[in-house]
Amino acid sequence: MEKVAERRIKLYQPYAIMLAVYLAFIIFAFATEHPTEIFRGFYRIATSRSVLLTDYIAVGGLSAALLNSAVAGSTSVLMLMLSGVKPNGATIMALWLTTGFAFFGKNVFNMIPLTFGVWLHSKAVKKPYNSIASLLVATVSPIVSEISFMGVFYRPLEIIAGIIFGAGIGFIFPTVSAATMKVHGGYDLYNMGFAGGLVATVVATALRNIGATIEAKEILSEGNNIILALGLYLISAALFCCGIFFGNAKQNFKNQLKILKSPGVLSSDFYTEHGNSVYINMALLCAFATTLPLVLGAQLNGPIIAGILTVAGFGSFGKHLKNVLPILIGAIISINVNHWDLTSTTNVISVLFSTALAPIAGHYGWKWGVAAGFLHVNLAMHTAYLGGGMNLYNNGFAAGFVALFLLPLIKEIRREDVT
Repeated sequence: MEKVAERRIKLYQPYAIMLAVYLAFIIFAFATEHPTEIFRGFYRIATSRSVLLTDYIAVGGLSAALLNSAVAGSTSVLMLMLSGVKPNGATIMALWLTTGFAFFGKNVFNMIPLTFGVWLHSKAVKKPYNSIASLLVATVSPIVSEISFMGVFYRPLEIIAGIIFGAGIGFIFPTVSAATMKVHGGYDLYNMGFAGGLVATVVATALRNIGATIEAKEILSEGNNIILALGLYLISAALFCCGIFFGNAKQNFKNQLKILKSPGVLSSDFYTEHGNSVYINMALLCAFATTLPLVLGAQLNGPIIAGILTVAGFGSFGKHLKNVLPILIGAIISINVNHWDLTSTTNVISVLFSTALAPIAGHYGWKWGVAAGFLHVNLAMHTAYLGGGMNLYNNGFAAGFVALFLLPLIKEIRREDVT
């Protein structure tokens, strides 16, 4: 019995790590603020319209944002475990991405209807439950909040409409995301963002046509650099320790070198291929992504935390320092050429999320990676309007278009089969 329990704990180790992170979030939140204020902030977060850029730290306070992240993340872990989904690179990535975006647009209220819709889809088409789609469909979670809290009709009716509409979007999402994957061939790591951009554009257009005002906005916090940087570096250190102490440390470092040789094209499951060495990769990415905004002089806030934890999470599923650096260089060059403010949150998250195109650098070399990063920032500045700020993974939407535009050119120049 003990051996069975030990194997089970080892099998679900990535989920246990996530739950430990969420427990740390909750302890810190309640140790630094009165519960009444935390729950008030949590309510404000759950009832906010959540379109880009809605920083939950600004809406409800840091402690409430930490609680929201812990609740959203724990709910996601529970859903995976109840569904019998074993950890792999994709589930680890999805959980870290959910953890980050729960500081910036995602909460349990606007996630659950979408997840339920994905579950309904699996029952209707009699196919296995798409657990990754059920987590990442929350890219369009602001649609649920936008409809539920428009303030135009009777509030309970708006909430019911938001829930029903969210379930409907969740129902069609697996089909849409499967189709978008074929468009870019795995070179946009944020494929769900590409699919979400299409869905959000259709919804925003329909709402605008009936006279609704759908637009992105900026609600951002500032002044938290020290505490947030400390927390992110502690997460990096904890991940690095997991890479050393879980399994054979020497072998994990050797596997890290193997990860650096991978192009990262979807679906590159580093956890399945290289085990606990992914924690070293994730730690390096998390520390680097934390340092970059600080060097640029930016304010750490909810959206930037989302960017950092997303980069870290994809350390289990396609990203490493070798394939993200050329993309980041191209993105920063683009901002400088356009004379944009490198310290603004919008530009910093465009830089961080431009690493969706890391497989281009990994497969075709650093020069094409620089080009991809350069193009991405230019495009990402305009795609948010199409979806009315209701697609949280807007940079995945932009990255899909960059891949669609750039890949045929690369293949033509390299005389590869364009089809």
